[in-house]
Amino acid sequence: MAISLEHFSADAHHAVSELRLLYQLFEDAQRARIAHGERVRAFLQGRSFAGSGETPCDVDELLTDIQRGRPAGVPIVLERAYARAADEEEMLGLELRRAIEGHPAWDWLHQQRGIGHLLAARLLSRLDVARARTPSAFWAYCGLATIPGVVYRCPECGLEAGYPTGYRVNVAHQTRSGSRACKGELSPVPDQTSTRVAPRRTLAGGRTTYDAQARKSCYLIGVSLLRTRSNYRSYYDAERERLDSLHPGWTPKRSHLSALRRMEKAFLRDLWVAWRTAVNLPVVQPYFPRMQRP
Repeated sequence: MAISLEHFSADAHHAVSELRLLYQLFEDAQRARIAHGERVRAFLQGRSFAGSGETPCDVDELLTDIQRGRPAGVPIVLERAYARAADEEEMLGLELRRAIEGHPAWDWLHQQRGIGHLLAARLLSRLDVARARTPSAFWAYCGLATIPGVVYRCPECGLEAGYPTGYRVNVAHQTRSGSRACKGELSPVPDQTSTRVAPRRTLAGGRTTYDAQARKSCYLIGVSLLRTRSNYRSYYDAERERLDSLHPGWTPKRSHLSALRRMEKAFLRDLWVAWRTAVNLPVVQPYFPRMQRP
């Protein structure tokens, strides 16, 4: 019997909700394990309770011993709390791994250098491909879409910056190198006040227009793709070279983040195509062409 798109969307949304809950439980267990580990460390270093302050060996080794059920010379209640949190984190990590390996997008994701189970789970738990009819829906939800802005420039140091329209700009600033405070002030560039900029966390005190957790996940994925020199590195390198020559007034940080967003958008676009194809949903043509790689 054929399954309607409405039923598919409901099932897909339910699956996303379950994955999000599972990842949140994993993060909670991870935070609990880290917190209990810091309590053990503080005890052994004499910073809390009645610890002697004499650490006989590496604390990380002692934490491993506690996780394996060996005594470490700390209060038993603390050892048990750490061991329980570590066991729960490990169990939830295995559940999360199984969930991701059964995800429709995993066949494509696991082929991408720099993307592991946890990074994939972190991002996929925030996205619902059934609701995203175009790649730009992913971009907007993850805070990668640009919004109208205004170009500002400092006549003293040549720094050029872009801010969302209506944003309250602090005219005082650091020099382009960031080494010292500049004596000049930022002012709108005449006849060049229209531009596109990345959205700020809040605008005029309002709520964010994107999912901050999804945005952070994309950033972490972008950094991983960059460090592992994945195939997506070519997008970053090409965009960085273009921006450096086109905008000499930009700070290195702004050029880096802009090129990183370009790479992340290319990744999200390909993820959207692979995911929609895997679940037999309509696919549109990409908004910007794939770069020809050597």
